[in-house]
Amino acid sequence: MLIISFDAVGDSEFERLTAYPAIASFARQAAIFRNVSTVFLSNTYPIHTSVATGVMPDVHGITSNTEPFPSPYPVWNSRETGIHARTIWQEAFESGIDTAAVFWPVTAFSKTIRYNIPEVLARPGKSQIITSLKAGSKLLQLSMFLRYRNMLNGIAQPGLDRFAVSCMADILRKYRPGLALIHLTAYDTLCHLHGQNSDGTAIAMEALDRSLALLLEAAGDEEDILIFSDHSQINVHTVIEPNKILVSLNLLTQEGGSCHPGKYGCFIECGGGSAFFHAGRLPFPQIDEVRKAIARSRGFRRFLTPEEMQVSGHKDIAFGFCAETGYCYEAAPSHEKATHGYPLDMPDYKVFYMVRGKNFTPGSISQGGSLLDIAPLVTASLKSLRRQK
Repeated sequence: MLIISFDAVGDSEFERLTAYPAIASFARQAAIFRNVSTVFLSNTYPIHTSVATGVMPDVHGITSNTEPFPSPYPVWNSRETGIHARTIWQEAFESGIDTAAVFWPVTAFSKTIRYNIPEVLARPGKSQIITSLKAGSKLLQLSMFLRYRNMLNGIAQPGLDRFAVSCMADILRKYRPGLALIHLTAYDTLCHLHGQNSDGTAIAMEALDRSLALLLEAAGDEEDILIFSDHSQINVHTVIEPNKILVSLNLLTQEGGSCHPGKYGCFIECGGGSAFFHAGRLPFPQIDEVRKAIARSRGFRRFLTPEEMQVSGHKDIAFGFCAETGYCYEAAPSHEKATHGYPLDMPDYKVFYMVRGKNFTPGSISQGGSLLDIAPLVTASLKSLRRQK
């Protein structure tokens, strides 16, 4: 099975997406699942880990893309050891099936992915090439970089996706792994920069169509292929830095983009459409003061429910809150035009997935369900492959 992630292309973009030739052709051959619920917190790393495990973030342990403390250069949750649940690639490994992964989140230093080009970001002052080589399959990554380095302009898109697809196409042709995972981020990157329904997202969709055509050619007709979107995006006009509320209450100091905790060690973790107040050692009366200040703040929509705090893995945090449409929460100044991370009750915030395979009816359309349904589909495909072997 080949699993392709179209990062940030929500269900509301489905008709626009399937107007492109390769994607339209695939959709005619696939079973389509629309109006699907994603996973809260609706950000990339928690969702991809839920897709890979079939459980919510409070169970698998990846509750955000990065460490919670607000920093201009946060540490990303890229190490596989952060996952506390069984993954589909562990299932494959134990069944004697090889896995390949290209830029799939939270796969760094995996011991069960044979052909691994993980998604990792070098720390300031460190070499990206060396950071990547250490975290994945060294000889494979080195050969791919030497072969396709001219496609790269740092992490700019759509060049990064072109590189990823070229690497995966080579792996599929040469090694024929039983399970292959690739994460394509062109739409997410360009939507953040330009907003939905922009020229930038049109460029991204064209790139996704080309990417799919190349992957289908490399995979061949006998592969089961699943395409999914992890979350939608919502246009924003105002970026809020909620830690400035703590600064105004003398609970935190902020210089430039860096925050420095005061004596109580409290801070606000920013997740785009939602945020979480880590109270540290702050006494309850002052926690209530912070809560009231946030409720009065610009762009505030509501506090998160106990269930939302639970499933997102934040049940031990003092409280969480989310932004109105058009607003988002970031730890540092930002000029992005769209984002995600909102609760699942936002309008036009569903996702989709499509599966082509012998156990799925071409052209069938189902409504509803959850991205958590994907892991059992993959497990069934792996069991079938194991029987064939």
